[in-house]
Amino acid sequence: MIRTIICDDHPLITQGLSSYLLPHKEIEVLAAAASLTELRNLLKVLEADVLLLDIQLPDGNGLVVCSEIKQAYPDLLILGLSNLDDRNMMLQMLQHGASGYLLKSAAMEEIVRAITHIAAGGIYIGEAAQKVMAISKVNPKEEIPALTRREKEVINYLAQGLSSVQMAELLFVSPATVDTHRRNLLQKFNVNKTVNLLQKVKDLGLM
Repeated sequence: MIRTIICDDHPLITQGLSSYLLPHKEIEVLAAAASLTELRNLLKVLEADVLLLDIQLPDGNGLVVCSEIKQAYPDLLILGLSNLDDRNMMLQMLQHGASGYLLKSAAMEEIVRAITHIAAGGIYIGEAAQKVMAISKVNPKEEIPALTRREKEVINYLAQGLSSVQMAELLFVSPATVDTHRRNLLQKFNVNKTVNLLQKVKDLGLM
């Protein structure tokens, strides 16, 4: 069961999504918020897996909100929802910790696909958003591999220039375990060097 919270200031959006998701047994809508203030209060008392986040809330900037929530609740997966078909916004949302981005024009069934995909560890860029992304050197149809939380941490530490030994100390694991994560990442992104891995991660908007 994927426990989900919806945050959008348009009642028709929250009501429509809640009603559509209700019959889907793999997804449980815990609650809906219409503002950042309401969302903060909900997150204090509810343990959710996925947050559907409107990035244009009346009391908060989407990018700032995304970063704030990921810092406070690192295990919470965020799926950005927006009417903005802006490539830079999409990339920045991913860079600020979101696991996916959908335009609000997306079909309901695609929203279900997105929720289940990011809950499984993947990154989801909506079909309409992919068309916007296509103008860049990033190939939006290139499959972004599913990453574990630990692999994401290793990528962040690699970007900071840390060695396997340094990462092992921070992650409370052995250097050999870190090396295993590094090898898995190289394989997932189909590259053979760390520098190529970091470049590909950057090109895909994941860093």
